[in-house]
Amino acid sequence: MRVLLTFLLVVMACGCDDGLLPGGVGSAGLPSSGHRSTGPPPTGGLPTGDLRLNELLASNRRGRRDDQGRSSDWIEIHNSGNQPLQLGGYHLTDDLKDLDKWAFPNSRISAGGYQLVWMSGSPHHGGLPPDALKPSKTPTPFETTLVKPGANWKYALGGAGQTSFTNKSVKGWTAVDFDDSAFAVGPAGIGYGDDDDATTVPDGTTVVLARHTFTLNEPLGSQALILQVDYDDGFAAYLNGTRVTAVGCRDEEEPNLDSLAKDSHDAGTAERFDLSKHSGLLRPGKNVLAIAGLNISKGSSDLSLAPALGTLATASHANFRLKKSGDTLYLISPEKKIVDQIRYPKQVTDQSLGRVPSTRSSWRYFLTPSPGSSNTGPHRNRPVKSRLSYSPEAIAFKPGDHIRILQQSSTDLDIRFTSDGSAPDASSRLYRDPITLNETTLFRAAAFSGREQVGDTVTATCLVGRQPTLPVMSISLKPEDFVDVHLQKSGKGRGSERPAFLEVFTPAGKRGAATGFGLRLHGGAGRRGDITTKKSYRAYFRGVYGDKRLDYDIIPNAGIKNFDKLVLRANFGDGHAHGAYIRDQVIRALHADMGGLCSNGSWYVLLVNLQNQGVFNVVERMDDEFFVSHLGPGDYDVVKTGDRVISGTRDGWSELRRFIRSRDFSNQANFDELARRVDIENFTAYVILNFWAQNFDWPHNNWYAARRAPQGKWFFLCWDAEWGLGGGDYDPDVDPYAFIDSGGAYGHSMIRALFFAMIGNPGYCKYYQREVRRHLSGALSTANALRHVHRNRDAIANDIEHEFDVRGYDKQHWRGQIEEIESFIRGGGEIFQQYTDAYFSHKNPGRSDDRVALTEAADGRRHVLYRTAKGQLRELSSAADGTTWSDKSITIPGTIPASAGRPSVYSLPQAGRRILYRGEKGHLHELSRPAENDTTVAWKHNDLTTQLNLPVAGCDPSVVVARGKPHIVYVDQACQAHEVWLNEKWRHHPLPAAPRPATDAVITYTSSALQVTYQTMFGAVCEQNLLLKNAENDKRKWSHRLIFGSPAKGSPRGFSPKSIRHLVFRSAEKWPLRQPFVSGVKTVRERETPIPRSALVHAWYDGKRFWHLEPIENPASEIVGDPCVIHNVPTTRFHFAYRDARGHIIETTFRSEDIPQGGSWQLADPTTLANAPPASGEPAGLFSARTGSRFYVYRGRDGHLHELRFDGSWTHRDLTAAATGSFSKPSR
Repeated sequence: MRVLLTFLLVVMACGCDDGLLPGGVGSAGLPSSGHRSTGPPPTGGLPTGDLRLNELLASNRRGRRDDQGRSSDWIEIHNSGNQPLQLGGYHLTDDLKDLDKWAFPNSRISAGGYQLVWMSGSPHHGGLPPDALKPSKTPTPFETTLVKPGANWKYALGGAGQTSFTNKSVKGWTAVDFDDSAFAVGPAGIGYGDDDDATTVPDGTTVVLARHTFTLNEPLGSQALILQVDYDDGFAAYLNGTRVTAVGCRDEEEPNLDSLAKDSHDAGTAERFDLSKHSGLLRPGKNVLAIAGLNISKGSSDLSLAPALGTLATASHANFRLKKSGDTLYLISPEKKIVDQIRYPKQVTDQSLGRVPSTRSSWRYFLTPSPGSSNTGPHRNRPVKSRLSYSPEAIAFKPGDHIRILQQSSTDLDIRFTSDGSAPDASSRLYRDPITLNETTLFRAAAFSGREQVGDTVTATCLVGRQPTLPVMSISLKPEDFVDVHLQKSGKGRGSERPAFLEVFTPAGKRGAATGFGLRLHGGAGRRGDITTKKSYRAYFRGVYGDKRLDYDIIPNAGIKNFDKLVLRANFGDGHAHGAYIRDQVIRALHADMGGLCSNGSWYVLLVNLQNQGVFNVVERMDDEFFVSHLGPGDYDVVKTGDRVISGTRDGWSELRRFIRSRDFSNQANFDELARRVDIENFTAYVILNFWAQNFDWPHNNWYAARRAPQGKWFFLCWDAEWGLGGGDYDPDVDPYAFIDSGGAYGHSMIRALFFAMIGNPGYCKYYQREVRRHLSGALSTANALRHVHRNRDAIANDIEHEFDVRGYDKQHWRGQIEEIESFIRGGGEIFQQYTDAYFSHKNPGRSDDRVALTEAADGRRHVLYRTAKGQLRELSSAADGTTWSDKSITIPGTIPASAGRPSVYSLPQAGRRILYRGEKGHLHELSRPAENDTTVAWKHNDLTTQLNLPVAGCDPSVVVARGKPHIVYVDQACQAHEVWLNEKWRHHPLPAAPRPATDAVITYTSSALQVTYQTMFGAVCEQNLLLKNAENDKRKWSHRLIFGSPAKGSPRGFSPKSIRHLVFRSAEKWPLRQPFVSGVKTVRERETPIPRSALVHAWYDGKRFWHLEPIENPASEIVGDPCVIHNVPTTRFHFAYRDARGHIIETTFRSEDIPQGGSWQLADPTTLANAPPASGEPAGLFSARTGSRFYVYRGRDGHLHELRFDGSWTHRDLTAAATGSFSKPSR
């Protein structure tokens, strides 16, 4: 007992020599737990080793932020020895009954080094913070970079970029020892189509197999291994031959030159992936990161791959917090011994308690904490307390009034203040006497002891003179911080946020709220402009700045009393000198009237450092907090423009995209499943509102969608609808259905795809039309819409007109904009109803050109199938040498319907020839005969329409054989396109319900995909694509592209010389219904050769936003029929033949290998060159694989069938006259 007492006296004496009171000690050399002091001074013992507690901050507000941007408290440990220490096995605790309460990560602390531990109580331990992997334009720099952004990579290409490599030669390309000496070399990013790639690869490249070798010389300090990738559309990454992560990769196997992405994804912001669990794959010496960049298709507009690899510093977060009221903290060794301790009393905000460097145990208070470094600043035995206030409190002042700054402090302190928004420092103006107010003034004041600040900065805006009609938001911050925020064009995330102070005043001038917050810039295009440009901002309320929430009814109609963030909208697209300011607010309010959830808003005048920024629409930010506030607690998936995830995950959204892109929603079971995933009523109202308002900066832009995770229904919210209500650059009578179907709502917008999916269901079409009528007589009625317009107009009128006066704008222009909105609303409902009725009642007018079908048998016999005036099918057949011809009827039973349109003919391996035609009642009929030339075998008949219960055809079908299987496409009487194909049995699946075909469609096949081309009901050219590799019997993932800027007529024809897709179509005199609105296309077309009407037009797609257009050489006469196309395989030339107004058959040949250049087209007049008679029907063409000759067959004005042949020169033959046997004169 004497020995223990002697030890206690020694420890106590050491503390007393430094002026500290002793602490209690328990048995076995361990101090007793739970001993807590309520007053100074603190008590610490002598540390028993080199590792010691060195400083703590138990009430952090203005100090250093943790890795998540929070003002967490902290403690600092110090290695006072001359050797590095491994922290594994050491613990922190505030409870001697739990010595292992928090374990240090097994990291190293250098000799003489310091390490910070955040006492946040956070559940993550020594790993990555929750926000570390969030996409950001300014990501946290790597602690150790293993593969630099922009580093050189070795790569091989698949698709259009493929050269000498094969799948066999690249097998095992991810392995460390793979021989990549034949690979190309170039810096990342690698890709095409974005104009931002360091290494540009050919358009149409489908895969990049990239390798980078790096050397690891010593163990990494952090095991937080991070892969950073900016990609379009998918990737699969391997570290030393092992797959570590993948996104959008179709297969689990190692990607090869044929690999494709399964989903589309836009590049632009690098994403980060945590590979920490794979850090053990790293080895001393040589390492290889291999990554396959995947494109969704050969026809994709772009491809991007920009990887980097490194480690992030891991922050240490203890799983318990420091108690501001006082406590004891212990540092425990791996042997479960106390190596250091500190018992501290109640702490003061932002003043740390630390060891004085010149002693081993003396603890003092520091006004300026020094986390991560030696405690060398001024120190005191006790903390300093101070509180400042203003008298009177912020109100509306009159000129000549006075304001005082009052102080309550524990010692004599100076008060210093500023009036420009900057935080005061020791050199700021010294407060001595009450200040006279002559104009609106901003004060920021703080107490100082010498050059060190004591306590918080306090802010007050004194409104003097004119009072706005609207309430006022006054923001103060460092002037340089405001410039930094305001001029950030690309800065996003917490890194772009700057501390500021907010005061909210009522219209009477009374201050209703005041707190610190974080200010960021908000918006997209609205970020442009200089310091004088009115821009939008976001306000984030966090404990690190002040109150965690703004506890004030700042948006009264929101029904929420406190907010964690706000958006301060400047209404860039509907503001400045050209706008009405109220369009977006009115549309959101109308959506609420229709039953939708909306971001509520109120109007304020904004001051920033006393500068009047004008009228702002202060609205709710739509994230998980917003949905919890309005819908109740839970987890929410929130997605916005660009499929950017705001809250939750993208998994459900991506799964919905896959579901709607591959299902037949005319099948009620599929539609019912869709209704379980999507709130149909909400989506319908949302679409109707945007159509009615003509908000055409949507749906490819400016949208939000959300659901309660994991199984809730997706619903949609309006946002940034400033182009609506006449605000866009288009006339108020623009057809919204032309826009969504064939116009500027281009791209892979989920909203557009959802609308197309839903209108593929006949029952939904009827429901949609009923909902249009209901909303037009309710929420979207003229009276209700004008009520919202006038309420918002009247609310802002005085302050908007004052803003216009100050900025030198014409107030009459604002008034005129309000009148334009009123005019739009008065006429908009009737116009929208007319357009709705027209779109859903549109029928296929039916169309059939007078064209024969032409084939060549394996033995060289050519067959010409044609239709007589009564619908009978007949066939002209040549001998193998082509010298003689016969004309015979296609013998079928009399009960089989006659043909009502042009026939098609095709052959199947081992199955003979097939004939396809449309009957008089619209049924599709197939005739088959297994023996090619055996006329004794009867034709077998099959009514595909009856067999598959198909909708009847409105025009002639088209057929192509792909991989030995026939694929038929046709358009029904309701303008719905369908695919019918043979795979063991005949199967059917509709194409997407829109863009809607005007008449017939043409199907072709190129290597890996089917293409269906047609003219839409609004006159645009459309091509639908289906990758056969991913096509299943019940899932057909069609995607489409539109050609804008020139009206079309007839059926376009597509071809692919190499990697670039080309189309040829006839231009029309005018748009058949209403021209689809497409933002930006007019400017593009003005830079190209003008397209004359009734010309043959060549379009090609090279990955840019719009297809390129050029007229094919001026013909001698007007084109009157659709062309046919022949592919001359040996010469890789494509030949097009059409009929002109004279009846001449004209051939034009594309002579370029891919990208058109001057002189790419060569025109010929075979009719003149062969002295052939004029045509009354369209030509059918054929390239003979046996002879290399080209043939065109057409019906002449004399009623005969004629052949034009080119085998070095053009010749003509009258096939009807040359035929032998029975003869029936063809119809005209």
